Amino acid sequence: MKLFSGILGGLLFIAVAYLIYQVSKVAPAAKIVGPVIGSILIIVILTGAIYGLSNLASSREKANSLFKIFMVVFEALVFVTIVVADVKAYNTIPMILGFQNQVQISTVSAEASKLEAWQSSFTSVGNLDPVQGADIANQVAGNVTTINFDSGQDVEKGQLLVQLDDSNERAQLEGFQAQEKLAELNAQRSHDIFSKHLISQSDVDTADSNLKQAQSNVANTLADIAKKAIRAPFAGHAGIRNVNLGQYLPVGTVLVTLQALDHMYASFTLPEQALPSLAKGQKVQVTVGAYPNQSFDGQINAIDSKVDPASHTVRVQGLIANPQHLLRAGMFANVSVSAGKPAQFVTIPKSAVTYSLYGDAVFVVGPDKTLKDEKGQPRLTANEIFVKLGDDHGNRVAVLEGLKAGDQVVTSGMQKLHTGSMVTIDNSVTPDQAPGAATK
Repeated sequence: MKLFSGILGGLLFIAVAYLIYQVSKVAPAAKIVGPVIGSILIIVILTGAIYGLSNLASSREKANSLFKIFMVVFEALVFVTIVVADVKAYNTIPMILGFQNQVQISTVSAEASKLEAWQSSFTSVGNLDPVQGADIANQVAGNVTTINFDSGQDVEKGQLLVQLDDSNERAQLEGFQAQEKLAELNAQRSHDIFSKHLISQSDVDTADSNLKQAQSNVANTLADIAKKAIRAPFAGHAGIRNVNLGQYLPVGTVLVTLQALDHMYASFTLPEQALPSLAKGQKVQVTVGAYPNQSFDGQINAIDSKVDPASHTVRVQGLIANPQHLLRAGMFANVSVSAGKPAQFVTIPKSAVTYSLYGDAVFVVGPDKTLKDEKGQPRLTANEIFVKLGDDHGNRVAVLEGLKAGDQVVTSGMQKLHTGSMVTIDNSVTPDQAPGAATK
């Protein structure tokens, strides 16, 4: 009996050790200690239970027979379990090991850096001002009798906009005109009589003075009448009118805002270091938030005669063509001023750059001769390179240091990369073709 129990214990020990060896190939030791200890405890408990049940028998001979039967059955179950586990491990372990050794390849899109001729430029922000713009107001008080324009209408220079009541002035004008006519006749008679030496020179001077006074009264009344006819001082686009028919207008009431829209001024500032590169007539390009995909061309119209001592910037004014009247006074403008001759720069898409506090970087794709694919060809790997960036034009940016023309840079998918990552290039969907990408 003792010999049988020793043999059984040895077999169980060998079986458990072999199972631990197979499992340890794919699982860490920490993950198999618990199950092994649990299995040993189950075996000990089951053995004790079987032995206890055998002791319930009426005689020792029956107990020993019952114990042997139970041990044989238990031994058979343990053996079957070990065989099944070994077969399962034999089929599963190579699969797990193959999965662990599988090559991880990331799919990215890439583009070769280009050598392009770019115009150097200064960039700034500013506001748009009208070349001609005014708040039209009345110089004299009066009631509105005529409104000769609509809100948002284009008006011509000299066009009557608002007429105030001028009936009193016109009535006075008739009286002054009659006095002027009489003074003119008296002056003519005085000169005729003076030629005959019948009156003195002082009488002639008095007649001439009366004529000039009458003429002055007429001219003054005509001026008052003209002030009550409010006209457009220049051709432009009228805003929203602020008056109604019959309304009494105190002096200085703003009737409407008038803006000439054919050209606009772009007022902006540049650092004083830019002064040597600035000149009147230089090309200026403006973009506004209302039309982000459209640029408006113009030229420098004037450069301020002084530099602001507080900010050390100089004020610049650009004249911008606005033939479609899209630009309006007060708009916020992004301004680019061309400076110098075009120069050659290595350029890449902005989407290829990873910006961080530690520096700007890109992933450069190239073959790695130490890694081979199934056909024996070098695999493509991505390596992170820090770069120094320059100006940007549209969706591209110049690289001053770190890249050369022709280098393949990753344009999408770099979030999952690190230096040495194996990649495959798929440009079927590039960043500018992705849903939601901005159009040029």
